[in-house]
Amino acid sequence: MAGLRERKKQATRIAIRDAAMALFATQGFTGTTIEQIADAANVSRATVFTYYAAKEDIVFGDAASAVEALVGVLAERDGSVLGALQPWLGQLTGWIEPELVLQLRLAREVPVVGARRLQNYSAVEQVVAEALETELEPGQQLSARLAAASLITAFRVAEETAAARMEQEDRALTSAEIETLFGDAVRFAEAGIAALRG
Repeated sequence: MAGLRERKKQATRIAIRDAAMALFATQGFTGTTIEQIADAANVSRATVFTYYAAKEDIVFGDAASAVEALVGVLAERDGSVLGALQPWLGQLTGWIEPELVLQLRLAREVPVVGARRLQNYSAVEQVVAEALETELEPGQQLSARLAAASLITAFRVAEETAAARMEQEDRALTSAEIETLFGDAVRFAEAGIAALRG
């Protein structure tokens, strides 16, 4: 029964986000109200806020739960921090998606959406930095922070590259293309850590 309940909750969450993104695309972020999103998703206004604390959170879908999942992945890892990141990236749904172009446009045009995007990346960076601190030699806190920051910058560049390709070619990227982009980001960070270890 719990499985069915969870599936229903996930379906409601997706319905709210799909409705909101369609409205954002046609009438803009500021021109869209929570009431309109609720009506389009066939839920109450209160239900929208049950699943998303603020309107800008809807733009980024399950970002918060993805960060929570990353904490778990890194806590249970067998190998290196960066080695554990690759499978986590592969499990993410919706990070690189057809709506990514709209997400980034909203982030550029609406300050509160842009700020939330940076907060999401900052949360991932913090989790990675803390994990790297336990992996590197004592006293290498700065190295861990630099490596985490470079990784997040590489992720952002990969995301923006993916969005540009989608926009130019009018198609979603394949799983292989996404894997290559994020794989390059992880390898970039690995090279940085190797250089810091000297």
